[in-house]
Amino acid sequence: MKLFKIAALCLLLGACVFGTSKNSTFYTLTSQETEALSDKNLHFVGINRIQLPKYMDRPQIVTQSKDKTEMVLSEYNRWIESPSLLTTRVLVENLSALLPKTQIKTNPFGTEKFDRLVSVEVLNMNAILGGRAELTVWYTIKNATGQTSVRQKFTDTIRIGSSYDDMAKGYSELWMKLSRQIANSLIK
Repeated sequence: MKLFKIAALCLLLGACVFGTSKNSTFYTLTSQETEALSDKNLHFVGINRIQLPKYMDRPQIVTQSKDKTEMVLSEYNRWIESPSLLTTRVLVENLSALLPKTQIKTNPFGTEKFDRLVSVEVLNMNAILGGRAELTVWYTIKNATGQTSVRQKFTDTIRIGSSYDDMAKGYSELWMKLSRQIANSLIK
């Protein structure tokens, strides 16, 4: 029995010392290079933190199975930061490129006064690796007095490759398309 305990202890210690686990890979969304839509100064535009479904707002990347009923949570493929912060940052960067003379910043505490305030609620942000990535959101633009001037739905789907990198690039492209639609709404 003593020999068995010593052998078990050696196996456990060996696994701890020599065992390796798979390293995680981290992904981000990127702002897309684009030409400005307008050189009009809209003064001060605030972006509220983007609201994502709870299943999406986690470090592990979530994809959808090909039959669309199963969600796959990848333990080793992760977002570099909280997806709600990541998407908010990318939206601010994209809008800043599209409207370069407008001061655009996040509204982290909801206490600042803006000429326009943009809120985005993500209904669907799903990808099937080797298939498609899709984004469906409602966005709202309020004026300085808090009245809603725009409430619009955006939905788009694009083909993506089979890697998580392809998925992140596809999502980045979709966020640029959304940013362009929001920028056009702000210009009107």
